[in-house]
Amino acid sequence: MAETYFQLKPITFLNRRVSILLQNENGPCPLLAICNVLLLRNAISIHEDIPSVSLETLLRLVANPLLENNQLGSDRSSFEVANSQQALNDAIGMLPRLQHGLDVNVQFCSPSGVTGFEFTQEFAPFDLLDITLAHGWLVDPQDTKSVAGLANMTYNHVVELQFAYRAAQDRAAGLTGGAGGGEAGTAGTA
Repeated sequence: MAETYFQLKPITFLNRRVSILLQNENGPCPLLAICNVLLLRNAISIHEDIPSVSLETLLRLVANPLLENNQLGSDRSSFEVANSQQALNDAIGMLPRLQHGLDVNVQFCSPSGVTGFEFTQEFAPFDLLDITLAHGWLVDPQDTKSVAGLANMTYNHVVELQFAYRAAQDRAAGLTGGAGGGEAGTAGTA
């Protein structure tokens, strides 16, 4: 299987030359987003003469600051050390999957606004690298009916409600003799 490579593009950012990563194809790539944030922060670097970098190299580049920024000090209890170690292991284990996308569940009317998400394991690398995720799935605060209807709801909750509503409609149609209802399964009996 051929290894995946990502092209680099040198740019000027805050009066400093830095190479950023480009996507190979359209679609989500949170791993590239993490790398580009770290490149722009100068937390990692790739020399601007390098035209492309492998996925394996990117994974190592991101793992290094994860490990460096989350060292376990001797001033912590054994419980805190175990929790921190587990979070770090989860974050590093999550990195390869981030090349394919990020499963997030946005909160529409969260008090935290654009940063309102249901926490999932996929957030571990972002949290440990102090990278804030934001979304644009907000309800217009002037639309009071939508705000009231979506208060404290996440995307997944709304989808579940939509499926439940459709299932109820299908059951109601079946009870009133609609398509698929009534006498199904009785044809051909004597």
